[in-house]
Formats: sequence, structure tokens, C-alpha cells
Amino acid sequence: MRALTKSRFKLGLECPNKLYYTKKKDYANQKLDNPFLEALASGGFQVEELAKLHYPDGILIEDKKSDSAYNYKEKILETNKLLERENVVIFEAAFQFNNLFIRVDILEKKGNQINLIEVKSKSFQKGNPKKDVKYNTDWKFYLFDVAFQKYVIEKAFPEFIVTPFLMLADKNKKTTIDGLNQLFRVTKKTDNRTGVQTHISKLENPRQESVLSTVDISNIINDIESGKHRILKDFDFEDAIQLFAKAYAEDRYFDYDLNFQVCKKCEFKTDNDNQNLKSGFKECFSKKMGWKEADFNEPNAFEIWDFRRWSKLNDSGVFKLKDIEDEVFGDKTDSFVKMPRINRQLIQKYKSIENDFEPEVLKEALKSEMDTWIFPLNFIDFETSMVALPFYAGQKPYEQVVFQFSHHILFEDGRIEHANEFINLNPGEFPNFEFVRALKLALEQNQGSIFRFSNHENTVLNQILEQVYDSNLADKNDLFEFIQGITRAVESSPFPSWIGSRCMIDLCQVIKDYYYNPYTKGSNSIKEVLPAVFKTSQYVINKYSQPLANLKVTSKNFKPSKIWITKENGEVVDPYKSLPPTHKDHDDSFELIGEMDEINNGGAALTAYGRTQYTDMDDRERKNIRKALLKYCELDTLAMVMIYEHLLELTRNRFDF
Repeated sequence: MRALTKSRFKLGLECPNKLYYTKKKDYANQKLDNPFLEALASGGFQVEELAKLHYPDGILIEDKKSDSAYNYKEKILETNKLLERENVVIFEAAFQFNNLFIRVDILEKKGNQINLIEVKSKSFQKGNPKKDVKYNTDWKFYLFDVAFQKYVIEKAFPEFIVTPFLMLADKNKKTTIDGLNQLFRVTKKTDNRTGVQTHISKLENPRQESVLSTVDISNIINDIESGKHRILKDFDFEDAIQLFAKAYAEDRYFDYDLNFQVCKKCEFKTDNDNQNLKSGFKECFSKKMGWKEADFNEPNAFEIWDFRRWSKLNDSGVFKLKDIEDEVFGDKTDSFVKMPRINRQLIQKYKSIENDFEPEVLKEALKSEMDTWIFPLNFIDFETSMVALPFYAGQKPYEQVVFQFSHHILFEDGRIEHANEFINLNPGEFPNFEFVRALKLALEQNQGSIFRFSNHENTVLNQILEQVYDSNLADKNDLFEFIQGITRAVESSPFPSWIGSRCMIDLCQVIKDYYYNPYTKGSNSIKEVLPAVFKTSQYVINKYSQPLANLKVTSKNFKPSKIWITKENGEVVDPYKSLPPTHKDHDDSFELIGEMDEINNGGAALTAYGRTQYTDMDDRERKNIRKALLKYCELDTLAMVMIYEHLLELTRNRFDF
């Protein structure tokens, strides 16, 4: 049976054409390989197990990982048997109507009254207009998912009266349990679906101990069922479901109009790792746009940084940069001091069309900005995690956890020192206050300018500022003053607005304001900017083609023989891809490790931290992860130094300084 399950239904919500490609083994699917890793990083499985503790008499319809495939019939029979009881709570209840099949996270039956409870690790905050549950782009897919489940239950059992709920991490609640997040351990040794071993048998008082709350979403679901909110603009909810079900059963391409903004994130693309598979993305464009292979090599709107006019492109069907009129981008601004967003987009457009890879630089304005910076220059980078379940009693869900920093210093004479680093991977330890003390000690070595890359570090320190304020630390006032001294207030801050006397400078914003490198294809991520610099900066190329031992550069994690710029087949190797494997000595039975062999991006670092917190591992494995994280974070701050050197090269018009 080709059953339309709720996970496949959610794909159809994103784009109906995806229904055709899901589960086709000969098509690339970039999301297929890592649901476990995503749940590990976010704490999703732990939230699911905590939710079950709210219903101590609940009965699980088990679905073991060792099962070769879902046995729909068996699960449905088990569910139906339990539903014969007057009152019952079922975990993973199974329902089928025609070729629609669902599993319900938690189903509470009281007579013919059914409470349908969908558990998510997503957070909400009642009373906060920006974070409360309502129909918008943030909640849309969750709400349609629940509406779909309600539809299947009511069709399978018309006598039931179904009330839909979401169970979510409640930002207004604080747990009374110390080490709550350590009570749910992830392991591949258990045979249950989530892979979580629960080290707590029950909650004495879920309202106080848990950080989860249920939200009645009946009114929103009624609006979906009535057609106020639609999946397909010309069809009501039930008709849309039937169209999805029919297309999926017939294994038929849905032929839905392309939405370029959705297409940009399509998971059915091929890349260097899956070239032997078919591309659903290319197939869609070939069917709907008539594209041939050569068309995919032409510059298109996906490459444009911060493009916001997708509806205009969808309406016109125009997608290649050469066909998009300048007016579509918006009104250009006459500015020679900085690159306004639209000006920068148009620079990118014409450089892409003309195959011009020469960086665009506002040299005089950039030089004026750089002349305000005070030596020695400090470059810092953080690695962080926001986990659903708190570390300590008195904490709310998704408290910011910052477990690592790297700190490089560039002196006026050109010396580069990897001066400081911090990392704490100890399970169950809340590292934030120790982290801030170490950062304070590092940055108070001098009074030079401090650089970050993007808003992340400023946002994190704002969040830690609140934690410090709420604490009883002996050095509370000193830490508070230090954090405010190097940051600026974020919009959500509960404190009066401020800009620190030594406020961090955002090097990423400097790039956006004064510099565009065509090799980045519009991305301002440090993971794209650094390889682009490696291709265009003669100074950086000459310098970092040598071993560290030959340079005035120290390192805490790389050998003196390390060479950062190397080539394969005439192309410069991406330095992040040159980082070593993290788990050479892992237990092969722990399958997820093979999917994160290298820590070379923030997502992999986040997942690695999740593994150190929620999985059982030996000292050797923990040591390997620690080494890999230290190298990754050091490269981030060294990358900032290299980018600075390139900007200096451009503004001084020389290659030796």
C-alpha cells in the first residue's frame, strides 16, 4: 500500500511536487539521511519522552527500529483494540482511512471524546505576540499536520469528537528538576524508535517539574477545515487531501506551479556527494520551465543575496538573472559610502552575467572604517546550543548554552597569536558563567578592537546577560558590566538600551557594507567568504601557502607544518573541508557517526555537542570530538584574521605589510 503518511503530507504542504520524489531511492534527498541528527541536536526525542511522562498510564504501540518496515495493519489492530476501552491514553496510536495513514503522538480517549496531542520540541510563549501559537509561516506546517491527523481519525471513527492540541516547550515555565536534560539519554543500543533511555519513571507534579504545556488549537484547525487557510488556493482542505492521496497512490507527478522561494530550499538536489542519483529539482524545472542541462549553469535568482521579490518572479515566470529587469530588485540608492542592499544585488547580477570575478570594493570608505580600529585586534567566535530541556532547576526551555570560544589576536607588527580558547563538553554542566569568566580574562589582556562575524555572538551575550542578572554569583556585577561593555542591546532585551564602550565590530557587516566577492555567489557566510578570499587575495595566497612554522602565526591545535592553502586538480581546497575526521575510532554500531565524519560547520558542531551531552561514550571518543571542535573553532577566528588581511591588502594597494 502506498500510504500517504503525515510526514509525506507535510512534504506536500511545502510543495505538492515533492510527493512524487519522496521515498524514490534513485533520487537525491538531502533531508533523508539526518532526521536522527536533527532530533539529537534539538532535543526532540527527549521532549517526546518527557511528554509521555505527563500520562503515566499511557500505553505505547511500539514501533521498533529493528522492524524492517512499518506494519500498518498490526499497529491499527492494536490501536482499535485499545480504543474499545472507555478511557485510555495511547502513545503512537495508528489510524487509517483509505490510503491515508497516521500515527498520533499522544491520544487521550474519554468516552467518545478524543484529545489529539501532537508533541513538538518547538517553543511558544503565551502572551507574547511574536512567540504565541497562531496561524503564520512559523506555525503553518505544524497546524496543517494536526488538521490532517484530525481528518483521518474522524473519517476512521465518525463517532469520535476530536479536540486538537499541540504540546510544546513553554517559555513561561521553569523546571523544578535539576539535570532534567540528563534524564533522557540517546543510545543506539535501545530498540525503541526514539533511541532514548529514560532515567525517570514518573513526574510527581508535571505542572511544576516539566517545561511542556498543551495548547488547544481548535479554533485555528476549524479555520483550516472551513477553507479560510488553504494548502492549494483553489481547493478546500478535504479536496486537497484527496488530490494529494490520489497523486501519491498513482505515483504521479503533481505538476504544481513552481514557487521559486520554496524551490531554493528543495532537498531533491544533487551535489558532489550524490551525483549518481537523479535530481528532482532539475526534473521539476525541466517539466515546468522547459530547461535543458545548459540552463542550470546560467546565473539565476537563487544566487542573489537577501532577495525579497520572489512573488514578482513567480508571477512573471522569469528566473535567470539576465532576464530579470533591474526594477524588480527595487530602487537603487545613490551611495558611495556603503553598499545598500539593492545596489549590492545589482553588482552581483552584472558580475554574474558578465562572468566577472573581480571583487567590488569601496576602498576609500572601507579604509576610513578600518582606520578607526584599535590594535591589537581581537577576533572571537562562539559555539552554542539551545536545548529544549533545561540543565538546572529554575531554568526555562531553550536557555542559551555557550560551550566554546576561540580567540585570535593580530598585533600591529603583523604577529598573529591564537591567544585563548575555551571548551566545556562535560555532560550536564551548564558552562555559561565559566565561559564568560574565561572570555573576560581573555579580552581584558588588551584594549584593542573586538571582532565577531555576524550577530550571533552579540545575541548570545545578551542572553547570558539575563542569566547573570538572575543569578546569585559572587562576581555577578563584574560579569554584567563586562558583557554590556562589549555588546549592544538587542530588541528583546529587558534592560535599558545600551552600546558598550568597546562594542564588538561585526566583520560580516563590514563585508556587506564595503565588499562583494563574486566567488561567494551572494553568501556572506564565513564558510563562503574565506574560500573566495583564497581564490582572489594574492597576499593571503602567498602567505598561507607556507607552513605555519614559517609565519608569525601561533596555533593551539594545528602542527607547525600545517599549510592552509593547498590545491587539488588546480583548484584551491576549501579550508573547512580540509579539517580532519572527528571519529576515526568510533564504534561502528553507532550509525549516526558516519553521517557527521567532519566538524566543518555550525550544524555539525551543534550535533557533536548534543552527542557529548546525551549519549554514552568512552573517553577516547569524547577526546576526538573535543579535538575536532577545537580545530573547527580555531579556524573560524583565523579565517576572520585572513579576511581582515585581505581587506587591508585592498585598501593599501600592496601585497606585503
